[in-house]
Amino acid sequence: MVDIVLVVALFAAACVSYFSNVDNAGFHPDESRWLNRAHYIADVLDPFGPTWNDQYLTRGQPPIGSYVMGLGLLAQGRDLDTNPAWDFRRSSQFNRQNGMVPVREDLDAGRRTNAFLGALTVVVVYLLGRLLTNPVGGVVSAALLIAHPLVIWHNNLALADTALILTLAVLFYAAARFADRPSWMWAIVIGVLVGIGAANKLTPLALLAPLVAIGGLLLLRDIWVRWQRPLRDINWQGFGPIPSFRHPGWMLLATPVIAGVTFVAVYPYLWQQPIWRTWQLFAFRRAENDGQAELFPKFRVDGPLDAVSRTWTNLGDRWSATERIFQWIGLDALGRPLSWLDIALPLIGLVAMGVLVVRCGLLSRYSIVLALTGTQVAAIILSMRADFERYYLPIVLGAAIIGGFAVGIGASGMMVAVRRLRRLPKRQETALAGTPGSASAQPR
Repeated sequence: MVDIVLVVALFAAACVSYFSNVDNAGFHPDESRWLNRAHYIADVLDPFGPTWNDQYLTRGQPPIGSYVMGLGLLAQGRDLDTNPAWDFRRSSQFNRQNGMVPVREDLDAGRRTNAFLGALTVVVVYLLGRLLTNPVGGVVSAALLIAHPLVIWHNNLALADTALILTLAVLFYAAARFADRPSWMWAIVIGVLVGIGAANKLTPLALLAPLVAIGGLLLLRDIWVRWQRPLRDINWQGFGPIPSFRHPGWMLLATPVIAGVTFVAVYPYLWQQPIWRTWQLFAFRRAENDGQAELFPKFRVDGPLDAVSRTWTNLGDRWSATERIFQWIGLDALGRPLSWLDIALPLIGLVAMGVLVVRCGLLSRYSIVLALTGTQVAAIILSMRADFERYYLPIVLGAAIIGGFAVGIGASGMMVAVRRLRRLPKRQETALAGTPGSASAQPR
């Protein structure tokens, strides 16, 4: 019952935070392109039609964000006949005069779609935080997302990043559940989610690396143990020293195949030449990232160290959920001095989670969540060529989860300490009662 109340309250708070500025958010040119491609959700029924030819807009962005925009428009009574795509080679005036700005009704419908998906993400993050620690950890993780200025801003825009963050949050939750109780069902869910995430932005494909690494290590460990102890075990299921396909290692090793099939299945552009066109996607993305650094010199990122420095500054100072929370509760004077908690809490959480990984082993909810969130952050840092706000959103998601984990672990420790303190007087009382000379110790 407590969880239900908290989920409803957090969802309502997220809706208030995200929906309140939908009408007032400034227009972003990328919104024009995502709404322009809303018709992809209908064109997926014609997978060999002209939409999926090898052309700039189809090759430039995977389609999940376009599908989400299309579904959002249809759900709110709009059609899929929207504006022409914004042309970044032309001036803002040219684009506005030629109808590249979406009509207000379509723009608001797309933005409301993301505000709703953002609120769902908050619920998933709470459930994951609850699973990793306790309700306190879940609430703090959710609150860090609800109040984060960058998250609020992007959830007020008709872009693809909110759908990506929701997909990643569900993926992390599914991975934690898999670690608790490995099954092919959860392995398939994980693979499908990686494929869907890659069909939104390509970076989630990097998450296959830790999944395969954990699966391979689990298999090698058990093969080695079985090889060293060849005695017959009636509970052993396998082929000699090799475990059967019910082993969690095989399940994790299968996720790249499941993810690859999903990635191609939801992206008809890839159907004709899956391998070659996937390679083209990466080449195009790499060239576009390099081009962005050249076109926007002030946003240029000079390597991973510069990316880390900018991330530290932006998430620890420029956009602070902690500062926003203190402002909401009327303690503005504390907000700015304590804004560093946005960085400090995740760092503390990393150490605490690392300790639990050592204690609980390779296949635990802590190890798999830490591996996935860490890999996602590393993939963004290593691939960042331009300091665009949207690139930080997956990092914010990981920071919220690990930061809430730190607070949840701290709350658990405090509860244990309080219980011990409560028991101490009773123990002292019992000890005193049993000492020679006490009334209860006198013979009767």
